[in-house]
Amino acid sequence: MQRPSRPQASRRTRALTGAALSLCLLAGAGHAFAADPDPETQKGQVDQDLKDAQGDLHDTSNELVAAYSDLRATRKKLPGARSAAASAERAETTAQGEYDDAVAAYDLAKANEDKAEKELKSTSTKITTSRRAVANFAGQVYQQQGLGTMSVVVGSEDPSAFVDKMIMAEAVGDTQSSALEELSTSKANLVSTGDRLEALREKTKDAKSTKQTTLTAAKDASTKADAKQADLESLEQDQKSQSATLSREKKKDQKRVDSLQAQSDKLTKVLEERARKARVREAAIQKARKEQEQREADARARAARATPKRGSDSSSSSPGPSAPADPNPPAPSSSGVLQAPSTAPVSSEFGLRFHPIHHTWRLHAGRDYAGNCGSPIYAADSGTVISALPPGSTGGYGNQVVIDHGVKRGSSLATTYNHLQSFAVRSGHVSRGQIIGYVGTTGSSTGCHLHFETRENGTPVDPRGWL
Repeated sequence: MQRPSRPQASRRTRALTGAALSLCLLAGAGHAFAADPDPETQKGQVDQDLKDAQGDLHDTSNELVAAYSDLRATRKKLPGARSAAASAERAETTAQGEYDDAVAAYDLAKANEDKAEKELKSTSTKITTSRRAVANFAGQVYQQQGLGTMSVVVGSEDPSAFVDKMIMAEAVGDTQSSALEELSTSKANLVSTGDRLEALREKTKDAKSTKQTTLTAAKDASTKADAKQADLESLEQDQKSQSATLSREKKKDQKRVDSLQAQSDKLTKVLEERARKARVREAAIQKARKEQEQREADARARAARATPKRGSDSSSSSPGPSAPADPNPPAPSSSGVLQAPSTAPVSSEFGLRFHPIHHTWRLHAGRDYAGNCGSPIYAADSGTVISALPPGSTGGYGNQVVIDHGVKRGSSLATTYNHLQSFAVRSGHVSRGQIIGYVGTTGSSTGCHLHFETRENGTPVDPRGWL
């Protein structure tokens, strides 16, 4: 009896990966925010757990659908199996009755045959006795009267004795003849009856053998039908139990997803509020900067108006007032907000893919650069290193650097650099394009490469949207 099995390995893998990522982010956050964990880091942890829980819920739902489908299929088979078992039982009952009748007929034929044999033996005994009696009587007549009736007549002393002897001789002869004839007929009838009863006994014996074969076949068919019915009923119970278990698992998974979704929504609001405040601060800074620039420009204009005019020679030979330094030097040229963290070619993009180690379909939450081990890794933009952790703290990510770039395009932006061979920085502020580490293959990795992630408000997004 086979049952669908839950992909426990996949779920354990997701759970361990999520726990490792959560530990990594929390540990990184602890570097800079020991007293008050950063909501962005918390949201990254919650969203990763949420994805794992949603994967568990999806698996459980699929398994529950399959279990209900199997249960329906089994229940469709049960009426036929029960009907077949009932028919087989009726056939067995009928065969048993016919066999019992055949046994009774055989026993009766055998008893009649035995009775006929006894009667035949009794008749034979009577015939033998009668024959002996006739022989004895004939001997006595011969000895007393001679060879015949005339001798009896001649030897009579008087007419009365003569008549008596004649009557006695004739009566004895008639009686013996009748007895012999009757006994002979009885013997013939008994022999015929015995033959007929023996034939009947053979016939009933054959019928008994045939009914025995039919009964054996009916019992076998009934046993098989009962076994099939029992197997299906046992399978139905197992499938009902499995469906109930999966239903409970689904409710637990759904409850976990709802809880994590609520946490994620709450943290999203916190981050949105933080981003709004950051935009307000940035707008205030820009406004103050523009006002300062305007004041400086007005001052320069007033100074220019207050300076006496000079002749053409002096004006051509004397330099004017020097321009003030630009307070906002241009950022390094790039096609996007971030620059590529490596000069190596891209080997895998963001999106679903078949994991080469865990052998499951899952989200590839970043972009892979196929650099050689030891090649440099550059900061995608200026920011603050909030964690630089070894493999024991990051799970499958190996050596990992996380940089907070602040608010970009209205979102709190962070980048992570994973599977590093070694670190070039471990804390503090880094500049755009600064070397922060070197390509390696630490953690869950099949070869030298950089796994680069971009996270908006803690959620992994496609890096191509920022590069």
